[in-house]
Amino acid sequence: MILPLERDELLSRWEGWRHFAEGPALEKPEHLSAKQIKRLGEDDRVAYDYQRERYHANFLVTTPQVKRLNVRLWDLLDANQQGPSRVKGAAVIDSPPGLGKTTAVDAFGRAFHRRQILRHGRDFDDGQTLHIPVCHVAFKGHTTTRALNEAILNFYNHPSADAAETRHLRNRNLATLAAESVRRHGTRLIIVDDVHFLKIHTDEGIALANELKWLANEYPATFLFTGVNMTDTGLLSESKTTKKLAMSQIARRWTRLALPPFAHPVDEHRKAWLSLLGTIETHLVLANAKPRMLREQADYLHERSTGMIGSLFKLITLGAVHAMRDGIEELTREVLDEIDIDVAAEDAREIVAKELEEMKRAAAKRSTTRAIA
Repeated sequence: MILPLERDELLSRWEGWRHFAEGPALEKPEHLSAKQIKRLGEDDRVAYDYQRERYHANFLVTTPQVKRLNVRLWDLLDANQQGPSRVKGAAVIDSPPGLGKTTAVDAFGRAFHRRQILRHGRDFDDGQTLHIPVCHVAFKGHTTTRALNEAILNFYNHPSADAAETRHLRNRNLATLAAESVRRHGTRLIIVDDVHFLKIHTDEGIALANELKWLANEYPATFLFTGVNMTDTGLLSESKTTKKLAMSQIARRWTRLALPPFAHPVDEHRKAWLSLLGTIETHLVLANAKPRMLREQADYLHERSTGMIGSLFKLITLGAVHAMRDGIEELTREVLDEIDIDVAAEDAREIVAKELEEMKRAAAKRSTTRAIA
């Protein structure tokens, strides 16, 4: 058996991206009763639990926040039909960790890839050139202009991406080769993950910001970035200094989009939270799962996750593994209390619980006042 590749390894090459974009979604395992599970042989039980673990860890839900984000991204991609003499706009998804930025952007890239293949086919020039609608790269802790161009070439499996080859090439030559790959393969969307690693207060960071500006001019593609706390990085700030002119141009060309957390489930915000939990319930493959199993714990789950989708999914997937291993096959309060999740969520839990109680009391008071009136 071949183990699944890590996400970065999977998506940083064209073959991996194509497998992700064109491959079938994970199939939901059959729902077996507790008695049926007990009757499974050891090998079948191990295989069944593995299928469930993989499915629980990878199924997707489309939240209202993601729906709004997708509308704005489709608008941007469909509007970016400018000719070569005009610069295309870009977008950056700027949100704290744990809100599903990367998952949402990858899912959008997958949908865009499939649409482009449907519209324009799998290859050009009578099958001589592959159609690669999306390029996916990620910034690391210290990304240079050379590393960025090498990452793009590496995605396309370009011969010049080999370390032995790139030593003999100037960075501008690498950039030209990368631009040629984008044009030749019909790439129209370039996803750049973790752009907050760009350190613009250094000479290398300023050079990389200038490189991004040059790429936006050279490439017939729309750039889609993800980052954390982009306002504080200075990348989206206007500057009147010549040295940081690229940042001013970026601030005028990039659209900042967000993925906000779920608000406290009170008043008009409760419906969205309950809807999310209800959708997750339909995906859980646990023998003793009861109707409304999560929705009946709505306040508790918000308190534990602080409204962050990443923390919520971590709690639920870990809870499901625990429930399967112990034979409980249900996400009870007792099971979930046994689960520790990310430090940020655990540290904020008490504060969120207090805020939620205060908001519920205020809502009840408003309701009583309206009833009397």
